[in-house]
Amino acid sequence: MFEILKATKDNVVAVRMGDGTPAGYREFYDLLVEKTDEFGTVHVYEETIEWTLSTYLSHLHGVVPDLRTGSKFDIGRYATVGDSRWAKLLYYQWRAIAPVWPVSPDEMRYYGLSKRDYALDWVMSTNPTK
Repeated sequence: MFEILKATKDNVVAVRMGDGTPAGYREFYDLLVEKTDEFGTVHVYEETIEWTLSTYLSHLHGVVPDLRTGSKFDIGRYATVGDSRWAKLLYYQWRAIAPVWPVSPDEMRYYGLSKRDYALDWVMSTNPTK
């Protein structure tokens, strides 16, 4: 479901996200809980590249894990880098329900592929700019 990227360290989790699966969500959320327990707040960088309608729909597997596990981790900054309308659609849907959803970052941003480095810098920054 996901690949951990080299930028993952300390309180930053960087992943390339593929299809959503129940087992993949458990593994990913276990990592977020572990990092939250260790650092208090975790910042997430997520690449959602070459998503299709099928990839988008596969992330409906995340609804139940969100409800079960979402209160056990804390996401500060979350940036997703994508190149498809499906990844962007999921981002904006999540942003719309963020005020009432258990998995809600303090700040979230969507970036196109050309802004990949900027997105990672923002997530990793100790003093992020607005």
